[in-house]
Amino acid sequence: MTSTTAPSTSSDAPFPDLPNVVIPTEPDDSSDTSPRRRSSRFPGLEKSAAALGPGSRPQVCWMGPDGPLRELVRDHAIAVGAELSTAFAGGKTACVVVDDETLSHRDRVLGTDRAPLLVVTSQSEIPAEIWPRALAAGARAVIPLPDGSEELLSCLADLARPRSASLLLGVVGGCGGAGASSFAARLAAAFRSWGPVTLVDADPWGGGLDLLVEAPAAAGISWAETAELGPDDGEALREGLPTVDEVRLLVAQEGSGPDRSAVSRVLSALSPLGGTVVVDLHSDMVPTAAEHLDQLLVVVPATDHAVRSTTRRLRAWQLSEGLAQVVVRRGGALSGREVCEDLALPLAAAFHDSPRGTVPLLDVRRRGADRAARDLAVALSTEEHS
Repeated sequence: MTSTTAPSTSSDAPFPDLPNVVIPTEPDDSSDTSPRRRSSRFPGLEKSAAALGPGSRPQVCWMGPDGPLRELVRDHAIAVGAELSTAFAGGKTACVVVDDETLSHRDRVLGTDRAPLLVVTSQSEIPAEIWPRALAAGARAVIPLPDGSEELLSCLADLARPRSASLLLGVVGGCGGAGASSFAARLAAAFRSWGPVTLVDADPWGGGLDLLVEAPAAAGISWAETAELGPDDGEALREGLPTVDEVRLLVAQEGSGPDRSAVSRVLSALSPLGGTVVVDLHSDMVPTAAEHLDQLLVVVPATDHAVRSTTRRLRAWQLSEGLAQVVVRRGGALSGREVCEDLALPLAAAFHDSPRGTVPLLDVRRRGADRAARDLAVALSTEEHS
């Protein structure tokens, strides 16, 4: 969670300020796709929320009494092109906002498994007793109003963005050494036939995905340069990334890897652009990325040890139903069906290791992980466009 008055760590830093917040719309195919430059690294693309008609705008669901606090939240929702409602509207609901008094009555708060939750308070200093309640409810932030106006605008602008244009796929290992990074790179290569592909190395320690694919040293945007990323800067970000075998690559390069807020900003910015985004995830980043993903692919070697490790990770991640599927790395004592039965998850793909020395993206083979990635890409693309 974030707060304008409480200290935070790098893993839960507040959202960046957005001085010119507008509700994003789908990119215009006729627009110039070259990076637009300004004083900051990433330019804003001027688009108006007025283009969205009544009833088509995302909704912010208010769970609290009428009064000044509700009116403040309503004004902020309008500022980012959303509508304030008092009833949950399924997929149209961008988030739920609850006041601190209502939060104290847990049975009156809409479950956060259905939409992200923000907590607001009219008290300038956030009372200590609010924090455990907010944590228990799964709140994303506790924001004092009106002092935290900028933070609320940033949160609402991020949550109200359309997230269906790009296919966002996360790949993570169910245990250490599962081969998730290699499969993520091969999956990115397989999606090149379906339009632009961006491969994101979301490892806070700098996972070195560029080294894995033997990418040549190239100028381009790295994680360190995404600090100024705004909600409408996805086009400039993608165009500014180095390209390896037709795949855009976001990695740490010589700098440090991303924190959670950076991962959230980048995925929010890339989500409306179309094409495919494959995210090679460190296990700690899964809960943050899960809010943006269409599918999470968990790579699991076919061994009892790997299944036990994956079970513990799934329990910690607390994913929404239907998000995760299993990619089985064959070669162990278990069959793919046994792995899926033990994890109670569907099978997305299964593969044998590629020959030693083959490089993802560079060495594409007829069989092995490359074939599994191609088959999975066909299945996911067909499902996406059906």
